[in-house]
Amino acid sequence: MLNTLPSSPREVIRFLPTAYDLRLPAFLWGKPGIGKSDLIRQFTQESEMDLIDLRLTTLESCDLRGLPRINHETGQTEWVRPEFLPEIDTPVAIFLDELTAAEPRIQASAYQLILDRCIGRHRLPDQAWVVGAGNAPEDGAVSYGMGTALADRFVHIKVVTNLQDWMDWAIDHAIAPEVITFLRVRPEMLDSSAGQEQTEQVVTPSPRSWARVSRVLQQTKDQRVRSIAVNGLVGEGVAVDFFHTLEEIGQLPAIDKLLSLPAREAAKKVPATIPSLYGLTYSLVSYVNGLPSYERAIELLEEVSAISDALPRREIQSLGMELLLGRAHKEKLMRSLAQTETYLRVYRGKAKELVN
Repeated sequence: MLNTLPSSPREVIRFLPTAYDLRLPAFLWGKPGIGKSDLIRQFTQESEMDLIDLRLTTLESCDLRGLPRINHETGQTEWVRPEFLPEIDTPVAIFLDELTAAEPRIQASAYQLILDRCIGRHRLPDQAWVVGAGNAPEDGAVSYGMGTALADRFVHIKVVTNLQDWMDWAIDHAIAPEVITFLRVRPEMLDSSAGQEQTEQVVTPSPRSWARVSRVLQQTKDQRVRSIAVNGLVGEGVAVDFFHTLEEIGQLPAIDKLLSLPAREAAKKVPATIPSLYGLTYSLVSYVNGLPSYERAIELLEEVSAISDALPRREIQSLGMELLLGRAHKEKLMRSLAQTETYLRVYRGKAKELVN
């Protein structure tokens, strides 16, 4: 049992700079597909560090120390430095990915590297850092677990999925709006924590599999191909729910056509369902390009929220505005957008609502 505090991906990214500064060997635990490896890659990219991806499952214990040779001058055996051990003192992470999938004797070969920052006479440069990731036996993946001798060498981080973190990542990485909408409506489907693994099903959803679903949707419109791929990526039960949501989202008119109409007229063409409203929101965020489209998107969200029914239209409008403004900020359009009559009118209305 891993008796440590669960951490979201955003919290892990916040922690990793401190782990690197202190050269604390960190180990990320988590279910397959939740993005452990991606977190390490993201951190090294943002920190402008080199990354050495070292899979112990592909090595023998002697590979870490290096091959032996005879030094004919001294008559002694010496080990040639392995090519994957850095020599130049620049920021670099040695990433022991899938460490727990390696046999215990192979894991043991990394003890000295992790704790003492050396293997035999081969020492790591000062700016090198060792970090690992893997699955626990209860995660259903191939795992030998981790013995106490190895565990004592790491600071352990239990990575858990977090819907908002994933949504932020998905928007930044152009994940299909249909996928984002489905997971907003059915957040329990983000990973297999809803209990699919207890039923011994092989195919279960994960953040990684949903990113692949997005690629399928963006690549092909062939419904049979989509069905085969999505079923194979997230499992039949989840796929049925997903395609049902897609049918509801499919009733939404094309975004470019909606934005070409007067906002009030366009709002009436948006189906009165929660998936359609979320689908509109995320489609707008994916579509906007340039100041005029931002203004039309804001106007449309305002008109959609003004329709009176039992749906959470105001909440969805607030979400849409937050996402649109976030994107405008990243595209350096926020200053110009904030000076438009559309923006000022909508936000004066919001301010008046709050005051009243």
